[in-house]
Amino acid sequence: MASTSPKIRILRAAGAALGLLLATLPAPGQQETAGEETFSEAIEVSVVSLDVFVTDKKGKPLTGLTREDFEVYEDGKPVEITNFYVETSERPPATGAGSAPAAQGAPEAVPRPQDQRLRLVIFMDDVNTRLESRAVVLNKLDEFLAGTLRPGDQVMLVRYDRKLDVRRAFTDDLGQLAADLEELKKVSADLRSRVSSRTNARMDVFSVLRAGGRRDIHVESRLQAYAEQEAAIVAGALDALGEVVSWLAGVPGRKALLYVSDGLALEPGYELYEAYSNIPRGNSRISSVASVQNDLTDRFRKLTAHASRNRVTFYPLEASGGGGADAWQEYTMNAQNGLRFLAQDTGGRALLNAADPLLALRLLSEDLAASYSLGYQPQREGDEREHKIEVKVKVKGARVRHRQWYRDKTLGESVAERALAVMRFGPEDNPLEAKLEIGEQKAKEGGVLVPVRVRVPISKLYLTPQEGSRTGSLRLFVVASGAGAVTPVRETEVVTVSIPEAEAAGVGREYVHDVGITLKPGSYAVGVAVRDEAGAVTSYLRKEFEVGVGEAKAATTP
Repeated sequence: MASTSPKIRILRAAGAALGLLLATLPAPGQQETAGEETFSEAIEVSVVSLDVFVTDKKGKPLTGLTREDFEVYEDGKPVEITNFYVETSERPPATGAGSAPAAQGAPEAVPRPQDQRLRLVIFMDDVNTRLESRAVVLNKLDEFLAGTLRPGDQVMLVRYDRKLDVRRAFTDDLGQLAADLEELKKVSADLRSRVSSRTNARMDVFSVLRAGGRRDIHVESRLQAYAEQEAAIVAGALDALGEVVSWLAGVPGRKALLYVSDGLALEPGYELYEAYSNIPRGNSRISSVASVQNDLTDRFRKLTAHASRNRVTFYPLEASGGGGADAWQEYTMNAQNGLRFLAQDTGGRALLNAADPLLALRLLSEDLAASYSLGYQPQREGDEREHKIEVKVKVKGARVRHRQWYRDKTLGESVAERALAVMRFGPEDNPLEAKLEIGEQKAKEGGVLVPVRVRVPISKLYLTPQEGSRTGSLRLFVVASGAGAVTPVRETEVVTVSIPEAEAAGVGREYVHDVGITLKPGSYAVGVAVRDEAGAVTSYLRKEFEVGVGEAKAATTP
């Protein structure tokens, strides 16, 4: 079957370019065929999935609800609930590698749909967490995971220390996760330098008090410098969280992010500005020093909107447990407000003021083990706009939490995000039974040319009669990563696959598409999405390989 030479266009995707050069290389003995427009049109069914958590007035999960107990509204208009799924705590615990075996004679668990399995990210913020707070949480996480995960659930462990460090990609191996947490305990995290800076700024304010409330330009400049420093640190954490959300955009299933820190201030420096503005001066007070320029509410909202659009629910855990002396109460409240914001806008819970983090983590377990998944099909064409979602429950006193927004993504964007996610985390999903091969590498100026070949069985494609032939259409998406960088996702234009009618029933026929990637020596992973446009079916493939002159060696996928 002939390879084609379609044009390439770049889709929106996170990551820096690796100098990826995409070109089509005809296979030996094959001739190129000009691409044509597809002759058939696939019917796409888009479903918006909502993870809904329902509690009573006391915060206890409400179970036993049915589809008829819910109403869903998009942009204020009612929509029909077409999909309904109940997650219950009655399911047996996870049985992945490293977990305890199921009891002999126990009934085999019914596999949950891929779209209902949990992908939990544990995000340890080592910039905004005290060493002692962090240690207490780490000591409880393995117990929490053992009692929370269900068959098919997976966990990813991420550390943030002004840069992201993926300590463990998605796995269901509880033994491995326990070992990873032990290793993480050896890595330092401390807020002492920031606490010292905050204390010095506070002492400047107190020195004004002792001096009789006179204005002090030195104090005001110190307050402003402190607020700007705190704002930059909080913004860095928000950016890191946003990058992880982008990684999760194409990951199927329910997605929850457990964010562990001592808090993120919604208005960095507010507590010291407030203390300074309240210093008495005779019978009046010094006018308030404006801190609104350091208000990060818009930055928080941008993050939560991004998470909400991609079905990611935030569960911020206050590692310090809250409380503290009176002098720290204003700061604590400010830091807690940021955590509340993350949870509220994405439908999660802010786990605050818990002296024992395991008690807080049990609230998260309740959500993950007893929730409802609602789905509806928008009765309109995709418009790439954001839409407001509201869910109501027809039970007196019921309280409901869910994500607030979703954006109507294009098909191309959704496929590109999934290809990126499969490249990062796997697993493959291959209904077209396509094959991904790495060919013989050749040295060239600027690096090594790596041929990536995709083979698709003709028998798996949807072909329609077209003037003595059978015609189908394909589109490919390619993304690669290595050396700490990720390429943009490249999408080919639609290519036409045409076979003479007399040969359509032939056995073993394949469509072959070659992509040449110029890379520097090192370890890489490539993700490819192959979409049958007419059949509306997509395969997602990944392969890890070493780049060097000579034949590539495919690495074992973890």
